[in-house]
Amino acid sequence: MRTLIRTTAAVAAVLVSAAALASCSTSAETEASGECGVFPYTLAHAFGSSAFEESPERIAVVTDVDLDIAIALGVEPVIYPGYELGAWQQEAFDERGLQLDSYDPADGIDFEAIAASKPDAILATSGWSLDEDYEKLSAIAPVIAYTTEDGLDAMTWADRTELAGCALGIPEKADAAIEGVGDAFAAAAAAHPEFAGKTITYAVIHPDQITYSSYQGSDVSFFTDLGFTLPEIAAEFTGDNAGLSKENIDKLEADVLVIGYPFGDEGLLTRSELESDPLFQSLDVVKRGAYGVIGDDVASPIAYPSPLGLPWALDAVAPVLATAAK
Repeated sequence: MRTLIRTTAAVAAVLVSAAALASCSTSAETEASGECGVFPYTLAHAFGSSAFEESPERIAVVTDVDLDIAIALGVEPVIYPGYELGAWQQEAFDERGLQLDSYDPADGIDFEAIAASKPDAILATSGWSLDEDYEKLSAIAPVIAYTTEDGLDAMTWADRTELAGCALGIPEKADAAIEGVGDAFAAAAAAHPEFAGKTITYAVIHPDQITYSSYQGSDVSFFTDLGFTLPEIAAEFTGDNAGLSKENIDKLEADVLVIGYPFGDEGLLTRSELESDPLFQSLDVVKRGAYGVIGDDVASPIAYPSPLGLPWALDAVAPVLATAAK
């Protein structure tokens, strides 16, 4: 019960730029100046632009997603927000023997700690509070931020990975990471032809609502890359209107239904409470046995996909989907 809460909260920071790097806040543009991965390089983004005279070497990250991207690209951040690591992150730390400095994010961004790490750049492709924090951050070090005003929602995990690869001077590593994830999903889809064309609903039980997470317009590539499609009712929901009450859970109907209960007893309904509800039991998808439950740690890498978290989540979820899609 971690990243779903933490990733949407505190997100970003760093203080004292290297002399070789500069950051500026001009009018927002959407294109980079210069060839990807070739320096000098200027990244135009939603808050202005960040100029890099040479490839940055000391990278601070400000969100879980950016930590994942850095690790997937072989970058060891000089500091990261020290939330409890997800299982996929812990595996990566253990496998690579990573011992990284972190700051306590309990009270928000620790600018002093980040300043002490002396970063050359701040990787913040998914910072939820970046619109509030950018000015301070850009005075500290060049910020690798999402490229358009709607980029926080519009950019895919692959877009963020490619962006990081260009700004850090390692586009080939970004390409390899993206290709690796694509190959893993292609292999899973080929191994499970029963997924193709089936509609799927993915929901998460939050403390205040049942969230219809696979709404039209959200990043549902985790499922669509496996061959699934969305039911027509998915178009009724948006990021600002994705809540379901217990009375209208019939809208969860699809060929396959997958639900996560990462909040446990703090959720609007526990798993046992929902599964014993007569209306839920009356759903055709439940009667057919096409309903599956994902583990608590899996909800986060699906909600906030990254090149590090996706392969781990795929390994965990594919068997659940295979059983439900029979």
